[in-house]
Formats: sequence, structure tokens, C-alpha cells
Amino acid sequence: MVDMSATLLHHGHIRLIDKASEHGKVIVGLTTDEEIESHKGYVPEISYEHRREILCALELVEEVVPTPWLLSEDILDQYAIDLLVHGEDNSNQIPPEKLLVLPRTKGVSSSDLRERALRSVTSIRNAKLMLTPGPAAVLPQSLSEIQPVFGRGDQTYQDIAMQVLDWVKDLSGQDEIVMAQGSSTFSLELAAHSFVSGKVLLISTGYYSNRLESLLPGNCTVTKCGYEELKDVKGSYDWVLCAYTETSCAMKVDLQQVREKADEFGALLYADATGSIGLEDGHELCDLTAFSSCKGLFGLTGACFVTYKSKLTPRETSNFYFNLNTHKEKKVTGPYHAITSLYGVMPHHTLFRKRVADSKAKVMRQFAKYIPRKTNQPLLCTYLDAQVLPKDDSIVLYTPRIDLPGSVICHLGEIHNEKVQVTDRIALENIKNN
Repeated sequence: MVDMSATLLHHGHIRLIDKASEHGKVIVGLTTDEEIESHKGYVPEISYEHRREILCALELVEEVVPTPWLLSEDILDQYAIDLLVHGEDNSNQIPPEKLLVLPRTKGVSSSDLRERALRSVTSIRNAKLMLTPGPAAVLPQSLSEIQPVFGRGDQTYQDIAMQVLDWVKDLSGQDEIVMAQGSSTFSLELAAHSFVSGKVLLISTGYYSNRLESLLPGNCTVTKCGYEELKDVKGSYDWVLCAYTETSCAMKVDLQQVREKADEFGALLYADATGSIGLEDGHELCDLTAFSSCKGLFGLTGACFVTYKSKLTPRETSNFYFNLNTHKEKKVTGPYHAITSLYGVMPHHTLFRKRVADSKAKVMRQFAKYIPRKTNQPLLCTYLDAQVLPKDDSIVLYTPRIDLPGSVICHLGEIHNEKVQVTDRIALENIKNN
């Protein structure tokens, strides 16, 4: 008898049957649907009757009979079995003289096939190439850890959330972290209303830096300056605000330079880290950052974060939802499933970041003549002084929120691929020819 579930029949099962046939006629003891559900906790992909039909079609199989999860000598006696053949994961309590344990076929199992199936499904979905700043590619790693979770009384979720928050906090270089359900915009406004006040210098680089002014509380006096003008600004300020990566025009500020100017002003530094977290270094230079789960963290949409230095104390406000403690104390539903998606991404984040960097490098190299600025280049995106023309209908172009003569492409859409394909799937047309 060969004992198996064969929920997803593969070559490892075939090899086991083949080896067993060297010792006599083979009867497959096939685990029933009820036993699989009882012991493994899931309904098998293929029912017992259909699994039996597949196995009966094999030339080496004499008969297929229903068996429980664990076999006993009574089962062997019932079918007049002389020898039970099993892989190395055998847990049946059978006398050694009636048991033959064989090595498992390496590199394949039903669990492996389920993971491969998930990768195949996401690969099919990812045929649509997103040149947008996120979310972009759907990752099997991001989906693999999603499960029923709850923010209170669920120890499994508590353990996952603690590991994810520690990881994200480490990426931010801050001492404290608060998560909330919502977009990056919400976390930016939440952070501003919790900490920012007084005289504010806003470094203007584009749409996303400029919108920070509208997210500030009413007790702020705002002065705006262009990034190139920053070196000439004098005076004292309570806060300096910037977007580390300005996605609207694909520009990255020199955060070290901004930090030095903030120190010169005697100011605290608050950075919109939406386009930079998980991709760029140096976030520890900030006193306060805010960002979401679906860009450089490579998770699903739905989670956002406020991170800050422990020297800062959040203000209490009468507004319930725009109160940091409301989210810190879990008084509202949190981004539970987005957090579990990040738990799946965490072990692979370095690989995905490298793929973003590879895409960026290839675009910079292959389209060099269309790139007017070689400095202040972020990993997330690239500005091209040209019109991007998709070569197929499965490409979604990025439309920045400001008018630009050229185009911005983002590099998150290929992180599921081992090789960069974007340069083969788009063409560039010189603006002057339009």
C-alpha cells in the first residue's frame, strides 16, 4: 500500500508509486475528503472521487481504497497489505517490518504547487504593466499571508503586527510609529495636526510638496521656497516641510542638505515619505515622517503610518479621527489585511527594492538622451523629456498631477519579474516632433 492524499497529483507521487511497484502489486490508500479537512483544515482542490479516478488510470496502480489520515495495522489487515510504503514524512504507527520509508522527491509538494499556483495567477494579472507610482504589481508574497484577523484578542495578528511595525519603524529611522487605515494623504494630515505648528518653511518641488500646506492645521504661518532657493533662505522656523521624493516631476531632494538647513533655522524636519520609504536611505534625518503601505513597502493599499522621534509629544485634539491617540489606542478599525500583506513582503523586500533599482538603472541607461537631469534622481520614478508610447494595450501610463512637457514613468510595476521589460514595451517620441 502507498499511503497518500494526492490533493494535487505531481511527479513525486508517481515516483513513490513506481518505487513501491518494485516490491509488489500497488494499492493506493487514498485519504478521504473528510479526513483531509479534519486534519489539514481545508477542502481538497480535487474531490476523493476524482482523485481516485486519476490514480486508477495509472498502469502501476491495482486498486485505490479510501483510508483515514493515520493508518493502523487493522487497515493493512483489512486490505491484506504486506508492506506500507511512505515518504519521509511518515507518522503512521506501523511495525518496522511492515514499513518502507523512501526519500521524498525534492523540490515539489502539494504545498509548493499551491504557492506556484498563486504565483501563476498573479503573473497572469500582472500582464498589465503599471507605470504608476503604486500600487503596481500584485505580489504573491503580499497575498500569501492574508487571513482572518482582528485588532484585539487575536494573538496571531498581534504577533504579525508587532513584527511589521518594528520593521517599518526601522526603515523610517524613527522611535515611534502609529498605523492607521487610510491613504498616505490621511497620514500626512494626521501627522501635521498632531505635531506641526508655528512658523513653517515649505520647500516647494511640485504638487505633492505643495499640497502639504493644505494639510496643515490653522495655527501655522507658512513660507514657501523653491528647492534651488533653499540655500539662500535665512531666519528661524519651527518646522521645515518637504517631499523627499516628489513623484509629480520625479525629483528627490538632498535630505542631508535639507536637514542642515533645518538645523540652521532651529527647526524640526517633517518629510512626506510616500515616494521614498523603503527605497531611499536617510529617513532618520527627519523628526517626523508619514507614508503608506503600497509604494516602496510593496504591500497592498489600505495602511498608512506616522513615525516620529520620541522627543515629540503629539497634541490632543477634540477631533476624534484626526487624533493620533485614536489610532494608537486602536479606537477604530485598523488596516489589518494590509498589515498581513506586508508580513508576506518583509522577507523579500530587499529583492523587490533591487528590482526597482534595476528598472531605474536600465531606463537611465537606455533612455539617457531623454533625461535632462542626472542628479536628484529617485528610485521610484524617472522624468523623460519625451512622450511615452505603449507598444501594447496592457500598459497603464502615469498621468502626473501637474502639467509637464514630457512624461514620468515609475518602476514598481515589474518587481515580480526577474528581468526588466519596460524598456522593451514602450517607445519614446521626441516632444519636438509632436
